[in-house]
Amino acid sequence: TARFDDRGIADPLIGSVHDPIYQGAGPLGMAGIPQPKPGAVTKAHGGILFIDEIGELHPVQMNKLLKVLEDRKVFLESAYYNSEDSNIPGHIHEIFQKGLPADFRLVGATTRLPEEIPPAIRSRCVEIFFRPLSAREIEIIAANALQKIGFTMEEGGMEVLVKYAANGRDAVNMLQIAAGIAFTSGKKIIAKKEIEWVTSSGQYSPRLEKKIPSQPQVGYANGLAVYGPSTGALVEVEVAAIFVGEGKGRVIATGMIEEEEMGEYGRTVRRKSMAKGSLENVLTVLRKHLHIECGDYDLHINFPGGIPLDGPSAGVTLVTAIYSAITEEPVDNRVAMTGEVSILGHVMPVGGVPAKIAAAREAGVEKVLIPAENWQEAFTGMRGPEVIPVRRIQEVIALAKAR
Repeated sequence: TARFDDRGIADPLIGSVHDPIYQGAGPLGMAGIPQPKPGAVTKAHGGILFIDEIGELHPVQMNKLLKVLEDRKVFLESAYYNSEDSNIPGHIHEIFQKGLPADFRLVGATTRLPEEIPPAIRSRCVEIFFRPLSAREIEIIAANALQKIGFTMEEGGMEVLVKYAANGRDAVNMLQIAAGIAFTSGKKIIAKKEIEWVTSSGQYSPRLEKKIPSQPQVGYANGLAVYGPSTGALVEVEVAAIFVGEGKGRVIATGMIEEEEMGEYGRTVRRKSMAKGSLENVLTVLRKHLHIECGDYDLHINFPGGIPLDGPSAGVTLVTAIYSAITEEPVDNRVAMTGEVSILGHVMPVGGVPAKIAAAREAGVEKVLIPAENWQEAFTGMRGPEVIPVRRIQEVIALAKAR
């Protein structure tokens, strides 16, 4: 099998060489002279190079780009170049011997997860994450699109569209299809049933948007989680407690990941999930610091919603919900919380706090309890819920009780 040589393929990013054997080489090709073609990295010299969907670059391209970023030059190769050939013009000799300049600032955009981008590229970048659009922002995009095409929408149709559109592009695509149906029928008004037909035919999933309950409940607490790079969500924690006698209780947990698998350096390790480990910490904290004998109760802990939970950040929420279920004291429905709990009763820092606060705002939460180590001065004048830093689990219980 002949070895593949990627030098024969034009490379618009890094640059390439038009060898004389290829069609379109012109007069220089007839003389057997290779012709360097500068790529985007050279054209961006002294300026900014923007690469959209940088995560989709082939690994070979990614390695070439990394070399260019280090050298700030592009060196091209050709089997037809001879440094002693006097027929080759001087400027071509200079390009092959000294390289093409490529000193630029790189701006890349991608929808891939950070860990999918090569670490060597990431280490040379400043990473900026953009949050997903809120329901209100998608509604504005859809309303502008409606105005642009000269259509109106039946009452209730916009609510359906916003519920199923994950981003602005989804909203516009759904509107285009629904408007096409209405136009075929000779109408200028998009009916709610047409939007529903589009969401059903396109198999769109509803947005994950939860609201706080209307009343305080026993054994129910609002937690906060983050999924993806920076998307927050309200998490419900339900606990049912049944007294069965001294030391006869058992614990059932549903809706959380039981085990997780980690692969590193060619080996795979299985361990108990962080959420499961956090639950065991919670039971110890309840007994030692809040004087609740969980062993006397059958406890069923549930995370409804169909999304498996992992990570330790639900620790304070678990403590609050179990405490409420056993003492039968309701939890304030306007309070949400996040934080890991240690067996010494400390509330430990967690990740994604700004995204969690944003999710709490969308859900109608009035107070958010966060670990004191996650506190930022920016939270002071923030629009939306009051953000309260806590250090001990006793503070969480006191603030979470319904007044």
